[in-house]
Amino acid sequence: MNINMQNFRGLIAGAVLFLGIVYTTQGQAQTGSAEIQLSLSELIERALQENYQIRIVRNTERTAANNNTRGNAGMLPEVNITAQRRTSVNNSQQQFFTGDSQEANNAKSTATTANMEASWIVFDGLAMFARKEQLAQLQQLSKADTRFFMEQTVADLASTYYQLQQENQLLTAYRESLDVSQERLDFTEHSYELGNANMLDVQLARVDCNTDSALIVNQLAQIQELTIVINRLINRDLVTPIQTTDSIQLSPNLELPALAASARTNNASLNQQQLAELIAISEVDIRKGALFPEVELYSSFGFNRQANEVGFLESSRSFGPEYGIRVRFNLFSGGREEAQRQNSLIQVETEQLRTEDLILETEASLQVAYARWQSRVRQTELEQQSLAAAQEALFIAQRQYELGALTNVDFRLIQLNVVNANTRFLQAQLLAKQRELELLRLSGSLLEGGW
Repeated sequence: MNINMQNFRGLIAGAVLFLGIVYTTQGQAQTGSAEIQLSLSELIERALQENYQIRIVRNTERTAANNNTRGNAGMLPEVNITAQRRTSVNNSQQQFFTGDSQEANNAKSTATTANMEASWIVFDGLAMFARKEQLAQLQQLSKADTRFFMEQTVADLASTYYQLQQENQLLTAYRESLDVSQERLDFTEHSYELGNANMLDVQLARVDCNTDSALIVNQLAQIQELTIVINRLINRDLVTPIQTTDSIQLSPNLELPALAASARTNNASLNQQQLAELIAISEVDIRKGALFPEVELYSSFGFNRQANEVGFLESSRSFGPEYGIRVRFNLFSGGREEAQRQNSLIQVETEQLRTEDLILETEASLQVAYARWQSRVRQTELEQQSLAAAQEALFIAQRQYELGALTNVDFRLIQLNVVNANTRFLQAQLLAKQRELELLRLSGSLLEGGW
């Protein structure tokens, strides 16, 4: 029976060791190296450069920059060249009043024309300047969109990184608990051999040992899932192992007034909405331009040559410049321009209301996040004290259990209390850090560091 117990215990330990080796070698097979030590700042730097979604929004920003030109706003002249050569073959019969007649079969007529024209709208009710301003605002909006997505990516990466770090610490706690359970199993089996314990004590110790082993198996799977999420964000082979180097450090100096002041000027969502409001105002100025006449200067140089095998004119040729001024003014279009102008004014009012609503929403979200952060920080302090007390209680319980002054059930409860206290502390610390990251994001200072 003792040999079977030892074999079974060895099988459990071997299974846990095997799972750890599989997890490690999977990453090594993909990367050809062991776990890579990376700080959070290094991961963020890589994500900002390599993340596919960030690269996509940066391309959109580049497109907006390319569109922001005076030519797209209609402020520059246009120059066009046209050329044409036309040949026609006709069967004609002409009868004149004089009594003469003329007939021709397959008579060719050729015409060659070329023209170069330059036109420049010099006045359109100042709409061209409003369009140029709007293009600049659209470029700024695209930059704000990029910054918004970068902040979201950094927040997701930092949160996942710290969660991975906490899960690794929890894995260490589970392994320490398994060591304690293994020592208890060894001690119980030895006591059973000496006749100081019964088989029930041995079986209970073995069940607890198996339970702790199962926790480790589940924890390894959780760590691998988080590793995949991080590698996806930084655009790297998904199963490459990551060894975290940064531990959670809670900021001690977050002040609500300073965060609120920063949010009013730096919050990414608020900046996007403020730009949307400016774009709506520019649209009003563009619509106003339709109420004024449009003045265009033009000049051209043309060449025309024609040759006929039949008809009154055998050949002709003309060339030379032409220039002038055109004025266009829409007297009536069914009221479309006025309706569009009124709608643009309504849109400005709508965007202003959205801006005011978003300001209020941002302030409310900031205050809620700050209250949650304070609560989580306080919970972290309490859970840290509880963990220290639980660890001290386990140390005392181990000595009492070896002396026979503590039952299996009582010892297991104390042991689980340490695991639960450690879990609560790590979760409280992680949630406090996540609330801190949310505060930095709302205040618009997340990209400045301080993770």
